[in-house]
Amino acid sequence: MPASTLVKGSWIDSAPLPLPYPAVDLLVFADGSMRLAGPEVIVRAGPLPPGGLVGLRLRPSACLSLGLGADEVPLDGIPFGHVAPGPPRSRLSSALAYLNQFSVRDNDFAVDSAIRMLHADPGTPIGDLAAAVGLSERQLRRRFSVAVGLRPKAYARVTRLHTALRLAAGAARPSWADIAQECGFYDQPHLIAEFRTATGCSPTALHGRFLQSRTA
Repeated sequence: MPASTLVKGSWIDSAPLPLPYPAVDLLVFADGSMRLAGPEVIVRAGPLPPGGLVGLRLRPSACLSLGLGADEVPLDGIPFGHVAPGPPRSRLSSALAYLNQFSVRDNDFAVDSAIRMLHADPGTPIGDLAAAVGLSERQLRRRFSVAVGLRPKAYARVTRLHTALRLAAGAARPSWADIAQECGFYDQPHLIAEFRTATGCSPTALHGRFLQSRTA
C-alpha cells in the first residue's frame, strides 16, 4: 500500500507558525538519519540542524504499522532507519519510499471518530466522546494513547489552539472572548494562558504573525 496511507502531510525546515502539533513526526536529517519524534503539547525550541530538516507527519495509528505504539515515541525522538543523504526534497521522496516497505495495519476507527469529533468541537467532554464511539472512558484513553501518543484531553488542548487561531484568521481584530467560548475554553484568560503555556506567546501575537505571513 502507498506510504501516503501512513502520512498525513510533510514539511521542510519548519512549520509556518510556532504551534505544537499533536502527532508523531518522522524527521529526516541531512546525513539521511531518521528519527520518530513524539507528539507535542508545547512548541519545540532550538535551531534547525545543518542541511535543513524534513518532516513527515504521520496519521493516527500509523506507528502501529511501524511496529510500535505512538505512546512509545518520546518527544525527543528515537532512531528509525536511514536514507541516502541529499537535498531536502530528495530526502522527502526517499523517506516516503522507505515507508512503503511496511505493511499498513487497519486504523482504529473508534479513535478516528473521536478525533473528528474533537476537531469539530475541541470542548467535547471525554465521557461524551467515549459514549459516541461505543467505548468506556478507560478504553478510549488507552486506545487513543496507543494510536496518537496523547490522551484525548491533551490532544484536545492542542487542537483548541489550532482551532482558535483558525477562527481568528478572518478578522483583523478578533473577539478572543467569543473564540474562547466557541473552542471550549473557560474564558478569555484561560485561552491566553493556554497559548502562553504551549507557545510562549499570546494568541494576539501569533494571529499578527499569521496575517503577516498570509500577506507576504
